[in-house]
Amino acid sequence: MTNIKHPAISFSLVFFQFTLIAILLLMLPLSFNYMVLLVQAVAIFIGLWAVQTMHLGHFNIIPDPMPDIELVTHGPYRYIRHPMYFSIVLFFFPIVLIQIDWIALAVYTSLCFILFIKLSYEESLLVDSLPDYAEYQKKTKKIIPFVL
Repeated sequence: MTNIKHPAISFSLVFFQFTLIAILLLMLPLSFNYMVLLVQAVAIFIGLWAVQTMHLGHFNIIPDPMPDIELVTHGPYRYIRHPMYFSIVLFFFPIVLIQIDWIALAVYTSLCFILFIKLSYEESLLVDSLPDYAEYQKKTKKIIPFVL
C-alpha cells in the first residue's frame, strides 16, 4: 500500500507540536529540583544523541521522509524508532508531574497525542520509503524503550 505525503497534514502536526511545547514552556515554572533537572538533562542528552546519530543534514522536523533517506539503526535508534519525540515527552514529564495543574496536564497530554499521531503518520511513509523499515519496526519499540 502506498501512502501519500500530505504537506498540509505534515505542517499542521509540526505547528501543533511547537505550539504545545511553547505553551508548556510559558506556563510551567522553572524547577530547581535536582531530580527534575536530572531527568531533563537525560532528555536533552537523548535528543542531541539522536540528532548527532541522524546527522544534521538528514534531520527533518517535518514527518515527510527526505528523498535521500537512509535507515538509521544505531545509537538511540537501536532501541526506539523515535528518540527525538521520546526526549520531548521525557523533558516535560517531571515538571508536569510536580506542577499538578490540570491545564498543564491537558496540554502535556495533547502534546503526547500530537507526537503519537505525527510518528504514526511518519512511520506510514517510512514503510513505503525504506524497504527494511517494516523489519526494523519488529525489532524496536516505537517511542518508550522496552515498553511501547
